[in-house]
Amino acid sequence: MKKIYVIMFTVFLNSVFLSCNPESIADENVPQACCGENGEIPPPPPEEISG
Repeated sequence: MKKIYVIMFTVFLNSVFLSCNPESIADENVPQACCGENGEIPPPPPEEISG
């Protein structure tokens, strides 16, 4: 019975320390511009089909 409590406590600690906080991840996302200062990303060039 004591082993079950130890296992449950270990699982609980792991879930607390390794859990993901989606709010902190969403706050850190900063859009980055690739080709200029306006922040608009141009569409990719059309693919050439060779046949």
